[in-house]
Amino acid sequence: MKKYITFDLDETLMQNPFSKWVFPEIESLVASHLTLEDGIFPEIRKEHKKRLKEKRDAAAYDWDDILEQILADQKIPLKINIAELVQKHAEDPKVYLLENNALTVLAELKEKGYSLGVVTNGYYKYQYPVMEAIQLAEQIDRVITPCKVGCSKPAMSMADPLLKDGELIAHVGDRLDHDVFFANQLGALSILIDHQMPEELRNIPPEKRAQQKDYLMKIFQRKIYHDLTPKEDYVPKIMIYSIQELLEIKLERPKLAARQ
Repeated sequence: MKKYITFDLDETLMQNPFSKWVFPEIESLVASHLTLEDGIFPEIRKEHKKRLKEKRDAAAYDWDDILEQILADQKIPLKINIAELVQKHAEDPKVYLLENNALTVLAELKEKGYSLGVVTNGYYKYQYPVMEAIQLAEQIDRVITPCKVGCSKPAMSMADPLLKDGELIAHVGDRLDHDVFFANQLGALSILIDHQMPEELRNIPPEKRAQQKDYLMKIFQRKIYHDLTPKEDYVPKIMIYSIQELLEIKLERPKLAARQ
């Protein structure tokens, strides 16, 4: 049976080209046709949130479909293929690994006997070209995306393809509501990566960092979490500031955890 360690992608392992390259190019393409004062990006975000609220989780991350709908609603006679724009901009220095030694760390994890997977809310057509460009794809055994499984994190069924031939040991990601909750519900080791972790916290063992209540509350209060409350399901078992630390901690499923 395979032992999977899975990773989120954006803000965990890599930087994608959306915010600095893809969306600005879209804004530029539609600018002469648009009457919206704030541009098209707020409309994209609004439709994304609307689909999430309607429980259309997978469709909420199909940026091509969202943009096509908005262009039609605004009667803008343009055809824009976001997947093609991602491929266009998937090049150095527009996309990159967040840590220079990331590929070495992943290779060492594989040498230890783990299979590596990606569980991301980004569609395959947006994520894989970037993974290839930064040579991340060759280190990853499985890529799980909403377009493949029909749901998005934190739905536990995102892990179903992995559980058919193995067990999920740990999941590493940068969000409490998507990644930590996902791992905790599956009984896997939830590992929150915080690249901005202050120095004083870095001197504390990774297994004890989540016990630092003041800092944990600061994370829960970040703007992206809105009204998220610090319930146990959202608290990571381990907090790291670099994936290098994965080589220094014990990677195994929590003993009393079980799938709910």
